[in-house]
Amino acid sequence: RIHSGNVYGDNLWLWRADHVRLGPKEEANFPNISLKYRQTQQGECEVKNGLVVDAGAPNVTIVGLAVEHTTEDQTVWNGENGRVYFYQSEFPYDVDRSFGDNKFVGYRIGPNVKHHEAAGLGIYSNFRDHDVEVETAVVHPTANGG
Repeated sequence: RIHSGNVYGDNLWLWRADHVRLGPKEEANFPNISLKYRQTQQGECEVKNGLVVDAGAPNVTIVGLAVEHTTEDQTVWNGENGRVYFYQSEFPYDVDRSFGDNKFVGYRIGPNVKHHEAAGLGIYSNFRDHDVEVETAVVHPTANGG
């Protein structure tokens, strides 16, 4: 979470674990995916958001931002004059249909933000456990404030 303005970030990877290395005598829970790791399942390692930029944090710039597998919006940006250059995000594998029903997204710009720049955004999904429909990957205010 970024609470103050005039912050510069470079090459940040904010990640909710989607797998962990097996311990001695542990068995893989998804052997068709990997025999070396245990895959995170719904309800484990709960993390709502990877990055939240507060409204009181203007002029935040991040070059190279990756946010993955959180259980709600991956990134929420409420600060004015934010800039992101290259953003990579993957939705969590282990959520159910409620993820889409609740309209969670990969990149959300708050409704009160007047100016924000983002270039090179890539947001993708690999919903492993359930059929999940996501209406959009990015939400932003419109020029008329909607």
